[in-house]
Order: sequence, then C-alpha cells, then structure tokens
Amino acid sequence: MYYTEKEIMTQHEALRRTFEYFEGKKKEIKHFFQEKKRRKFLILGCGSSYMLAKSGQKLFCEYEDTAALAVAGGDYLLNPKVYQEYGKDSILVCLSRSGKTSEIVRSVQYAKEKYGCPVISITMEKENGLLPYSDLDLVMEWCYDQSVCQTRSVTNLYLAAVMLTAYYGNNTELITDVKRVLEENEAYKERYRPLLKKIAEGRWEKAVVLADGPVCGIAEEGALAFVEISRVPGFYANVLDYRHGPMVLNDEKTLNIVMTASSDTELLKGMLKDIQARGGILVTASDEEENRYEADLHVNLDGCKTIEGMGIGFIYIMQMLAYEKAICKGCNPDVPEGLDAYITL
Repeated sequence: MYYTEKEIMTQHEALRRTFEYFEGKKKEIKHFFQEKKRRKFLILGCGSSYMLAKSGQKLFCEYEDTAALAVAGGDYLLNPKVYQEYGKDSILVCLSRSGKTSEIVRSVQYAKEKYGCPVISITMEKENGLLPYSDLDLVMEWCYDQSVCQTRSVTNLYLAAVMLTAYYGNNTELITDVKRVLEENEAYKERYRPLLKKIAEGRWEKAVVLADGPVCGIAEEGALAFVEISRVPGFYANVLDYRHGPMVLNDEKTLNIVMTASSDTELLKGMLKDIQARGGILVTASDEEENRYEADLHVNLDGCKTIEGMGIGFIYIMQMLAYEKAICKGCNPDVPEGLDAYITL
C-alpha cells in the first residue's frame, strides 16, 4: 500500500483527533480572541497551505465587522510594503504542515519584529521555526503525511481553519455539523471509493474543479492533487466564473468536478449543460441525494448542513480520483519527481 492511499483512507482517524484537540483548546482559543481585540486577519501559507488560507479568508469574513486577507508566504516575503497598511494591525494566522518553510518563517519573523502582530500558527511538527513567534500555537503532529503530496494534512488543516473561525464567531451550529460529518467520514469514503475508481479509469487527461465560497481553497487544493499525485493538469475556478475564458480548453478529455450546493438550481443547470455539451465527464457533489443534473457520478455529501462542512467530504473526491489515476498511469503517488515536502531558501 502506498502512503498516499493509507493517508487518504485513514484520515478520518486524524480528523476525529483534530476535532477533539480543538475542543480541548477551545477555552484557550476563545481567550486569545477576547484578549486580542483586532478584527483583521492576515493568513499566510505556501502551496497547499496558501490555498487553504484562501478558505480561511472566506471563513473569517462570514462574521460581522471582520476582514481577512490570504497572502502567499513568498509574496509577503518579496513585497512586505504592499501589505504594510493592512498587516500592521492584523492578527497573523500561519498555516504550514512543517512550520519550516522559509517563506513563512521569514515573513512571520518580519511581521512580528516590525509590527508586533499577534501570531496564530497551525502546524504539524512539534519542533518548528514558527513556534518562537507564536502567541497561540496549535500543533497537530498526528496529521503529518509521510508522502510528499499532502492529503491527510490538508484535510486536517482545513478542519482546523473551520474550527478556529467557528470559535472566533461563536458558531456552535458549524461545530455540531462538523462533528456529524466526521462521524460519517469513514463510511462515506468506503461507499464512494469504487465509484471514484471507475471514473479514474476513464479516458480523461485533465481535471477541472469548480466550487465557491469557503470551499474555494480546499477545492483549489483538490485541483493541485491531480497535478502532484497523478501528474495530470488540474485547474480550479469559481463555478460561474469558469465561463469567462478557461472553458475554451474544456473538451471530451476533461474530468469536471463541481460543487453544486447553491440553491440557485437554474443557474447551475445552465452552467452544467454548457460543460456537458463539450463531451467530458461530470462529477457533482452536494448534500442532495438526487442526481439533479444527470452527472456521470453524483456524490451525496450526506449529513452536511453547512457548505463549510461539505468541504471535508469534497476534498476526498479529488484526492481519491488523483490517487486512482496515478495507479492507472503507473505513477508513484508518494514521490512526484522534483517535489519536496517543504522548501528551504
């Protein structure tokens, strides 16, 4: 068994542990937000973590009088003056699997020393370069992937972002929904794996992932999973925005994965008809049981009442498709050529 397969199929164990860890830290997290009165957040990440930072931005912005901005660690490191006015009175939230990536560590050091920003770090290694600058450090070492490509770790970073922002916004409904999703995650994965394997065996050569709202970052990470794990071009866009240019490359060799959680079914129906007319494969996902849009496969994210909670089940679709496609192609999903677990400058 490849590490990637094991890390995808057992991630429900890590997710439950992460949930329990955050519940145990709830008092400390809430105290941090009560003590630090700032309502602005600068969220840093690199690669997959930057994509998750984009979800974090949307998650924070759901709450009243709150602003958030996701910035790539390398962007901040090269252009600190661009973000000076926004960042100097913000809380810095850092997402990093290793906590050792140079762009993140050096950016946090700069912001801490120059502006005295309060720092929250969410990492997966006990000893890492962010801890000396962190006012609140949340370390989830049980999530760290042995494979270079992040699967279990990104799903847990997404869960961490959801729970952190839910505590910030006192959103107990979201916490309840997430708990329900995690309880059903193992059975959900087992139920859909053979169906996803069949899709992976199809003659598609590129993948498109479409989603909106707080799922945007985890969806973009799903597109990256195709690139890294199965060496297939992957692309992400907002659902309706895909029409504005990128759709010209969509053809019969395209796998399309679309989150269809919007209540505006007519707009979605028109969009999906346009995609289907190009002859590719369509996979849809929502909390509905019905295959409303006549997709080649509809994934029922059963038990979810919030779009935030749906992100946990949604990322599995891309992870498993990417893994099974790698096996079909004879690729090693654990070790992509020329890719390292983290970057040191």
